[in-house]
Amino acid sequence: MTVARIFGAACTALVAACAQTPPAQPLAMSPAPPSGIVGTRWVGVVGEGADHRTLPRLEFIREGRLSGYTGCNMLSGAWRIQGDEVRVGPLVTTKRFCVGEPGEVEKRFLAALGDGGRGRREGGRLVFTGPKGERFEFEQAAAT
Repeated sequence: MTVARIFGAACTALVAACAQTPPAQPLAMSPAPPSGIVGTRWVGVVGEGADHRTLPRLEFIREGRLSGYTGCNMLSGAWRIQGDEVRVGPLVTTKRFCVGEPGEVEKRFLAALGDGGRGRREGGRLVFTGPKGERFEFEQAAAT
């Protein structure tokens, strides 16, 4: 057999194989997460006149992961949807010692979001309530 015949036979076999292959199915898009908070950013509501640089923040980076700022320390951790609530934790924070207003805000923040804390949307806010009734509210941050 000559090289031309071998090449021709190979091309014929390849074309025949392609013709028998079923067309590729489009990739199914996964449904949007039920949480509706993936990719959102939230800023803590702490009172009038607060320094915007020290406001607590939460960002739901992707399904199951978040990052944030307590008003004093950086944090990261896990989150999940349970029913119609957001559950956060465990959380890991940096260990800066905070006194004054930033320290007090951080205590309220961690008490509401810590073990047993539950978050729910209330109007335009995301409100976390701790196991002893501690509350901490967030407003959705403007898109950047």
